[in-house]
Amino acid sequence: MKQPARIFTGRIKDGKFLANDNSIWIGEIRRLEGQEVEINIGKRRMARSLSANAYYWGVVIALLAEHCGYETEEMHEALKWKFLRVHDEQFETVKSTASLNTAQFAEYVDCCIRLAAELGVVIPEAEQVA
Repeated sequence: MKQPARIFTGRIKDGKFLANDNSIWIGEIRRLEGQEVEINIGKRRMARSLSANAYYWGVVIALLAEHCGYETEEMHEALKWKFLRVHDEQFETVKSTASLNTAQFAEYVDCCIRLAAELGVVIPEAEQVA
């Protein structure tokens, strides 16, 4: 059975990768000795917090879906279509919310809350429901 790829985080200093958990990094390098490997490198993107995700799904999406008569997944798709559409010369696509960084996700949620207000739906602030 194929093992899933490991993701390691760290910093680049003086042209060297310094893993946050060096012992596991070294162990993985040794385990892969002699094998072809693939390494992807890029600036680390912080994922949104579990609380931000819970607020989005449990409050914003839930209240809007109830008001509009949609299932939660349908509401999520409708909001993505409204606010995360990408146009190019040939196609129109929709971004995944998982692809958004924390600032972009916060802006997206703010757009959803403003739409809710326009529809007469009061969305409490995250701090009010925590």
